[in-house]
Amino acid sequence: MSALFQINFRREAFRREREKARQRAVGLGVWVTYFGVLVVLLGLYGLNGCVLASRTRHLERQIARQRTLQRDGAGWVPSPTEAAAVEPWVGDIGRWRALLERLPRLLPDGARLTSMQWNPEAMTGGDRRLLLHGILRADAGHDRMAGVTDMVTALARDPLFAGSFRSVRLLSTRVLDGGDAEFELECK
Repeated sequence: MSALFQINFRREAFRREREKARQRAVGLGVWVTYFGVLVVLLGLYGLNGCVLASRTRHLERQIARQRTLQRDGAGWVPSPTEAAAVEPWVGDIGRWRALLERLPRLLPDGARLTSMQWNPEAMTGGDRRLLLHGILRADAGHDRMAGVTDMVTALARDPLFAGSFRSVRLLSTRVLDGGDAEFELECK
């Protein structure tokens, strides 16, 4: 007569069997983890390759479009009035460098620019604008609006800004939460 199962009443043999089973389970877990991480890494490399291929195709389309625009626009010659309108702004790079270097020195303490826009409406005439957007941090005991108006006055009185722009004016101000003032200046 053969038994379908055996009951092991020996405690030491039971512990050895349980330890072997635990080692087999840990070994299987390590093996599955290793190959799982390997599959994840290969998947990430595959996704990265797909994104790189997509970006490359996008850049190739942009380059092809630029080349066709260059070929089509090679015959364009600006009229004398168009060239004369652009000449003072393009030809004097040193003036723009000086304006941008001077601007941080003219801003009061606690003021920072958040954006600058040159010719935001893309006007082709002579009335182009420089828009300055920023925030003036409020100091205790000082009026924040007085700080904004002092900044406008300093820009308007600066010889470099006065020589480049006819007017410097405050377009808008707004008090933010926390007492800071948001401003928008126009140099025209």
